[in-house]
Amino acid sequence: MKRLAWIMLAIPLMVACGEEVKEDKSKLEPQSAEARQVEITEMENDLLATKDLKSQPNRVKADLLVKRYRDYVSMNPRDSISADYLFKAADLSIGIGNFEASINFLTRLTEDFPKYDKIVEIWLFKGFVYENYLNNHAEAVSTYERLIEKFPNHRLAKDAQSAIDNLTLTEEELMEKFKAMNAKPAS
Repeated sequence: MKRLAWIMLAIPLMVACGEEVKEDKSKLEPQSAEARQVEITEMENDLLATKDLKSQPNRVKADLLVKRYRDYVSMNPRDSISADYLFKAADLSIGIGNFEASINFLTRLTEDFPKYDKIVEIWLFKGFVYENYLNNHAEAVSTYERLIEKFPNHRLAKDAQSAIDNLTLTEEELMEKFKAMNAKPAS
């Protein structure tokens, strides 16, 4: 009987180890940038078909997709699609509740791709993550200020300034501000 119990315990362990080895082997196989892009697109489509990131299987898929984005960027740091993958990794990280990882991806995006066509939006998004998900108002204000400094004439500089203004107000001052805004007649 004891022997049967040990066998029953050993089987799942062997299966798990076997699956782990398969995963490790796939990481070692060389893969072209194009093949990785195809794999990522398939994973994105699979994840989009399920939509619910809160379920455990989908969370695992989302985590794996974030890793694939990260791996692609590491292997192809100057490829133009790497900027898009960093943004997607940041966005997906928010969806799965990994806010620090999102900040790390956004930081890398702003540092490595300063000419990215959505860079101003990225700066605003980064401030938003600090403000709303990490509740780190000092970093949010600093990020918004960097946006204003770097892009003073961009339409989002006004949004960044509004965010700073709202972050520096007390709750009572904020309530008064919204009451006053609602009391004004629309133009």
